[in-house]
Amino acid sequence: EYGADVIVNDLKIDEDAPVLSEIRAQGVRAMALPGDITDCAKVNEMVDKAVAEMGRIDVLVNNAGAYPALGVLDVTEDHFNFVVNVNLKGLFFMTQAVVKKSMIPNNYGRIVNISSCDGKNPGRGVAIYSAAKAGVISLTKSFALELADYDINSNARWKDALPSIPSRRLGKLSEIAESVAFLCNDKVSYINGEILDVNGGIIMD
Repeated sequence: EYGADVIVNDLKIDEDAPVLSEIRAQGVRAMALPGDITDCAKVNEMVDKAVAEMGRIDVLVNNAGAYPALGVLDVTEDHFNFVVNVNLKGLFFMTQAVVKKSMIPNNYGRIVNISSCDGKNPGRGVAIYSAAKAGVISLTKSFALELADYDINSNARWKDALPSIPSRRLGKLSEIAESVAFLCNDKVSYINGEILDVNGGIIMD
């Protein structure tokens, strides 16, 4: 709706995916980019392909996540690695690749990382997920600090959770999208390293 061409990454997505048709109906280009973000070699291949086809990547929204629940006494090494790889490792190396291959060469970039309320206030059964999302918040600030010289901004927003929401409802997809678009707007480019609460009032700070 704001005129951006869109690249959609998922484990399994192709050019016939309905979401791409919806994007193209807005009069912009859309590209399917299948691949596993936990595979660093694949991440670099995906970014190379995206830049070759679309020209550049101005905005990166890191939205991949995995939320399997296990109590701290039941966590296995496989569980630990899976949750950390999807929520933290994939985000880091996708960001690194996009920054190196497009944002630094173009001296411009906007990075929005989707974290979670659990990253600050962990719930039961999601210790590893919470730790990974806390890492997302920390990485967001590190990106902002280290990339500011290239006019690259990094911000995060906490996702919604139904229990204990003062607003008494889940957030709408459009509300989440608008908050991301706000952080990517050049009119507010002085916002950098910010953690934006978009959670109906679960966390107020």
